[in-house]
Amino acid sequence: MVLASMQGIVKRYGSELALDYINCDVCKGEIVGLLGPNGAGKTTLIHTLLGIIPFDKGKITLFGQEENVFRNEIKQQIGLVTQELTVFEELTAKENLEFFAGLYGLKGEERKERVAQALEFVALSSKADKLPRKFSAVMKRCLNIACAPTHQPNFLIRGPADKTRILYAKQISI
Repeated sequence: MVLASMQGIVKRYGSELALDYINCDVCKGEIVGLLGPNGAGKTTLIHTLLGIIPFDKGKITLFGQEENVFRNEIKQQIGLVTQELTVFEELTAKENLEFFAGLYGLKGEERKERVAQALEFVALSSKADKLPRKFSAVMKRCLNIACAPTHQPNFLIRGPADKTRILYAKQISI
């Protein structure tokens, strides 16, 4: 089953061609890595796929839907681990996860369970009530990663690992 499809995607920034007729399908269960040097278009491709930036030509299909692919129902099926740390230093690890889970509409017992699972998944359960500003860089990155799958998306995007962007197309169970 194809979860994400990009067909003939072209993106220009003025006269500079960033994406040149990109064709890519990501099927359920696949892990796809985008490799290339800085400036190769990896982030542009991800931002285009997510609807963060418009593309000039081509077709994007997410979860079998082409029209209005950037509706909230579609976006809720996607988890994104950003390149920059997106955790709040003034909130505890648990509060950070509760905040991000709340963005996806998780409430009550379900949110509580998912937050606990996410903390365990990244081995931060013992640090749940600690502020990230006291964490090591690796612990902050782990907390950042834990925020993306709390709502159990069907499609998880993680980037970067140096010069790589990773697309995970499967149900994330944490």
